Amino acid sequence: MAELKRKLQNTASHRSPTRNQHRLLMSLEELGVYHPDQAPVGFDNAAARADERRTALTARHQQNLERIIALALERSEQVTSFSQPEPDWLEHYLSLAESTSNLRMQELWARVLLAESQQPGSFSVRTLRLLAELTPYEATLLRRAKALTALERGTGRYKIILGYYHKPTLWRWLTLTRPNQLNLARSGLTYPDVLTLGELGILHQDAIESGPLPSGRSLQLTWGAHRLQMTPKEPGLILSYLKYTRLGEELCRLIPTTIQADYKEQLEQAFKLNFLLQSEFD
Repeated sequence: MAELKRKLQNTASHRSPTRNQHRLLMSLEELGVYHPDQAPVGFDNAAARADERRTALTARHQQNLERIIALALERSEQVTSFSQPEPDWLEHYLSLAESTSNLRMQELWARVLLAESQQPGSFSVRTLRLLAELTPYEATLLRRAKALTALERGTGRYKIILGYYHKPTLWRWLTLTRPNQLNLARSGLTYPDVLTLGELGILHQDAIESGPLPSGRSLQLTWGAHRLQMTPKEPGLILSYLKYTRLGEELCRLIPTTIQADYKEQLEQAFKLNFLLQSEFD
């Protein structure tokens, strides 16, 4: 950068860069990219500048991978056994993870490597591609969604419970019984957030409805250390929820869950009318 500043100062035909231009130049220089008229000595032709860019990118990608591997090794003491990931999978993993320089995203990549080393086949290449395309903001939306996401122990599937309603009958229609719905936006996940996660292929955008739940048969749900057993008090109750795609479920396993406090309160208030609730904590 010192060479670039010197050349800009000593070349009368160029104005000094503005503050914003200076920041842009610094960002580009880190990736080995220069304006042709402002390249350091020795990079007078495009071929030389292309070689410099490839060298800078290769070094940056190597640093990213080394940080990811270091993060994985830091967490490896918590893992009891390892298996070798498939070589083809590992090649895809390295080629996709190397462009990630954001620390929080690198932490997700480290968790992927650990999980795949524990159980090869845990993450598909399609899921790796989806993770590589996520921006840090989109990853934040996934974390918000995961804080509302229950794992149903009977099926092993992830879902965001939206509420429930009674199976329609003439009496229900006459008495105008309303569905019991939770306000996800109040708990940090807005409708546009849900649409974004749907467009990314993480969530199905349309709500799913269960069949009528049998009276007395419990649903076993977990949010990390929080376990909740919900038992319908009467027949004909229908659950509504958001469902994850297969790729979304694989990504869900990367993010530790702590149930969002407002969502927990809404859930208990809405369901205690028609469900017997039993909570436990690990």
